[in-house]
Amino acid sequence: MSTSADLARQHWNETPLYYTEDYRYKFYPWLYDAAEFRRHIGERVLEVGCGTGTDLLQFARHGAIATGVDITEQHLRLARERVRGKAEVLYGDATNLPFPDGSFDYVYSHGVLHHIDRANLAATEILRVLKPDGRFNVHLYARYSYMTWWLISRKRRAWKLHIENSLTPVYVELYTARKVRRFFPGCRLSFQKFQTPEYKRFERYIGWFLVTKGLKP
Repeated sequence: MSTSADLARQHWNETPLYYTEDYRYKFYPWLYDAAEFRRHIGERVLEVGCGTGTDLLQFARHGAIATGVDITEQHLRLARERVRGKAEVLYGDATNLPFPDGSFDYVYSHGVLHHIDRANLAATEILRVLKPDGRFNVHLYARYSYMTWWLISRKRRAWKLHIENSLTPVYVELYTARKVRRFFPGCRLSFQKFQTPEYKRFERYIGWFLVTKGLKP
């Protein structure tokens, strides 16, 4: 059976997730602030699973020393084309990051760890490459969300095939704050939920993305 990494490579090499900046931040209107693109001037920032480089470019534009890693060849190619040298784009597995301990001030990951069957290892790597008192910001699909209910009610057993941008299978796990806490023992964490366009008033309760921010001890 394919590993989650194999599935991810196949999925996004076949259908790379390449959106314009305007489309991405219109579709995710909360993301610019939640990701903190403007808040890391002069800091070494790592994006785990940089995709086609849209978010990575924002960090670089706002003065961060930005590095992105991904395992998908098409995403790496498209990310390098997008950032045009403003940030470094490298091949890297989230469960075995190619950096020494304490290399970064801030680690960011949007929509990636929930596609990894050993996400606990990715969390351990995030902490390893952070400096003491470094911060991380990880966005995961929430188990208790409007989108989860909507997908299951309409797609039944095949609901996981309809989450991403094609029907090519990809590993998907859903998360709660309690489950995420086990990944980052000893860390001070905060949680927010985002992304329910139909029910904006209830976003904090039933949002699709569980945004976890934390501080390395």
